[in-house]
Amino acid sequence: MAELMDAICRIPNEGVKLQRVPKPENAAAGHLLIKMKAAAINPGDKVFITRPLPPGSVTGLYNVYGASGAGEVIAIGEGVPEQYLGKNVSLYRSLHPSTQMVGAWSEYTHLPFLSCAILPENADPIDYSGTVLNMMTPYAFFKQAFAEGHTGIINTAGTSATGIAMVGLSIAYKFPLVSIVRNAEGKRKLEELGAEHVVVQDDDLARNLQAIAGQLQATAIFDGVGGSILNAIIGSIPNNSTIYSYGYLGDNVPFTTTMMALTSKGISIRPFANFRTATV
Repeated sequence: MAELMDAICRIPNEGVKLQRVPKPENAAAGHLLIKMKAAAINPGDKVFITRPLPPGSVTGLYNVYGASGAGEVIAIGEGVPEQYLGKNVSLYRSLHPSTQMVGAWSEYTHLPFLSCAILPENADPIDYSGTVLNMMTPYAFFKQAFAEGHTGIINTAGTSATGIAMVGLSIAYKFPLVSIVRNAEGKRKLEELGAEHVVVQDDDLARNLQAIAGQLQATAIFDGVGGSILNAIIGSIPNNSTIYSYGYLGDNVPFTTTMMALTSKGISIRPFANFRTATV
């Protein structure tokens, strides 16, 4: 009889439940068996726990939920570099789908090694449980924005983990970024990290954004919020912008605008999912 472990599983139409499921016994070819030390709860997790998963979403054995985390590699499968064994890794399961993988909200997970990054010896795995996702998302978006000819980015989720990573990438690539934050404290936080262009929501957002975004020609809008913020900025973004819809934190407020407002300015709206990008 297979040994069991605790795991948090997604039950259709019921949300998530703590259950006992079979523990992975060995690492399959190309996979790692990982004893989890920490698992992240991302905004997307909270959204999709009680809703249908988007088309193309990655699922795993026993409906174990959780995409991000960190832990110690206790076994490696055939074809996996020896350097992974015994190391702590940060993981993001959507990077490399597998029919044999187990989600991160469990005592042990089982993933392709290409979904994991080895952590430095002195790194605390708890601090890195969301690292791969929170770096891969903005990195993939920057690469897509470059490829599609944009000359600057507007980010609506300014002080999120993804937003903070975007500041670092904008500095590294010398690529203009306008971050929208909720308050002056958020602005101070990003400016201390080196952000040059930060707009506060409650400080004449529309006028300030229009001036900065127009000057920079920031036509790629990374939207991690939805309705409320889009309603506030739709008239301020440059002509021929593309809104890339990534998150739904403001989904309780509908996005309301006219087709004329979009077509007259050449604005398009597209979904963005990191695991469907050329980078991933």
